[in-house]
Amino acid sequence: MSISAETGPLRVLIAGAGIGGLFAAISLRHAGHHVEIFESSRFVTELGAAIHLPPNVYGLLHRVGINPKEFNCNDAEFVTVYDSQGNVVSSKDVRNLRTVYPYPWKLSHRIDLHDALKHAAVTPDGPGRPATIHLRSRVVGCDCSAPSLTLEDGRTITGDLVIGADGVHSALRRFVAQEDTAPTPSGGSAFRFLIPISKVEENPETRKLLARPGELQLWDGTYRRLVIYPCRNNTELNFVCLHPDTESEGSTEGWNNTASLEQVLKVYDEFCPAMKSLLRMVNPEEIKLWRLLDRKALRTWISGKTCLIGDAAHPFLPHQGQGGAQAIEDGAALGALFPLGTKHADVASSLELYMKCRYDRATMVQNYSRLAAFKTSPDDKVGGTSTDPLEFSRVNFGHDAYDYAQNVLLKSRGSKVPHQGSLTRVFGPSGLPESASALCTQASLRISFRTRRNYLETFLPGSDSSIRAMGGWATAELGLTRRNEKHVRLALSIPNAILSPSATETETAMPIIFDNDIDVVTFGSELRLPLCYAEIKEYTLGDRRLLTVGRGEDIFIGISLALSAGNEAQVFFSTLSDAELATRYPALAHIIGRIQRLEIAEVIDVVGAAAVV
Repeated sequence: MSISAETGPLRVLIAGAGIGGLFAAISLRHAGHHVEIFESSRFVTELGAAIHLPPNVYGLLHRVGINPKEFNCNDAEFVTVYDSQGNVVSSKDVRNLRTVYPYPWKLSHRIDLHDALKHAAVTPDGPGRPATIHLRSRVVGCDCSAPSLTLEDGRTITGDLVIGADGVHSALRRFVAQEDTAPTPSGGSAFRFLIPISKVEENPETRKLLARPGELQLWDGTYRRLVIYPCRNNTELNFVCLHPDTESEGSTEGWNNTASLEQVLKVYDEFCPAMKSLLRMVNPEEIKLWRLLDRKALRTWISGKTCLIGDAAHPFLPHQGQGGAQAIEDGAALGALFPLGTKHADVASSLELYMKCRYDRATMVQNYSRLAAFKTSPDDKVGGTSTDPLEFSRVNFGHDAYDYAQNVLLKSRGSKVPHQGSLTRVFGPSGLPESASALCTQASLRISFRTRRNYLETFLPGSDSSIRAMGGWATAELGLTRRNEKHVRLALSIPNAILSPSATETETAMPIIFDNDIDVVTFGSELRLPLCYAEIKEYTLGDRRLLTVGRGEDIFIGISLALSAGNEAQVFFSTLSDAELATRYPALAHIIGRIQRLEIAEVIDVVGAAAVV
């Protein structure tokens, strides 16, 4: 099927090849668009520092085929607060977060992450056309409506979508937001550097400070804090040394101001001898000073066919380790909101959805970073509100920006075309009209499974629906009902659904019911019930009982039950491609496509299997 010029790949122009710009390029490349990045540097002075890859980011990297295990990330295993003399104030084991969120929390070297993103953006092996990176191409302005970028050498480059990922000193901010407020001092500064762990281990005095691998250490003194954690598979130790900005000489907004070892030792003179010995191990030429400046939230990040992402839109203080994460979330949202086939005329309206997806979320996390800031003086404008370093982790970690944006896009489309292309517009809660009560009988087989909460929420009706669940997981169920010997149905249901902002009680939503009686499906469709016709077959294969839902030879949903252990089940979904679904089942393609993307992390419970097998 040919793609018209109106709906063909968009030409996407990105200013800046930092973490946010590269991830946006990867996401939009995966969506099928043609991406060009304009970067002012030569990629020879990347910052040597570490960065958090929390669960909300790890999953987004995983989605585009980037595996942090391949670039020697560390697992975050413990978060421990010490006083300045090395006494433990509090310690939390965070290894169990994997049971709460779909993905782990990793600690990475910033250069390693950047290299992995750059490779994923330009490699010919990935999906779509590789992105093109133009180095030494400084962007100085843009036309938001055209849209186009203006380069320092005078050239104008025109595309279909322009993304400003040019950092905290963004040249595009004033064109897009029509404002560029000056940053204000937060009251703190930070020394940043790395020390080889092999060097630390050579000294018996400092070796004891590395008792546990994967430990994020917070050492608190009087209006000063050391944040220390390993990266590069426990070969380097990263330091972020927070202190009053009056005690160091950083005067500009940036990461790369230089500082001296004498300054560092003077600022942390109250700390125990072992810690001061550790600080002396730094190479003085590698100490960088970062003055922590804050900016008030912009009114908007979009104008016409141009948007801002990352630090250009919402620069972060470092106290929650979410600055890079939110830039990656921005890029993931753009990938979801601009699928291949997006009309050129719809770029501006799709950017309005980007604002809807990202503005409140990023601004909220930005505010949490202010609340969680460690106060470096009594007069600090931020911090002092939270003493628990993990207080905001549930909100920070439990969000999937791609799934959330896809949900917003699908429901936006559904509001315009009520009966096409939107599962959630047609399929509502399980409370059926009284005249349809005959459709509801007790399921003879019920399989409960754990899946990603944000994706499961895309099956709920309305833009304000949600699922009450802790962390990033939620529970869904497949229920098989046998009304008589020939009439069988299989329903997907979602417990703990909140179907309106004013709801005080949760409900069970039933977004899809497959039924093998065409008359019942016709009757249900007239009542606007979520019924789809399918053949439901049961047969024995070896030591297992198989139940399949599909048509002809194609299986939409399959359930495999062990004959010898009735409480053990496996669930699998269609492997048909989107193109195959669209060709064979045009009326069902959007439904089956959505179901096959359900990720079953674990089958939690199986009830009634004995009656089936």
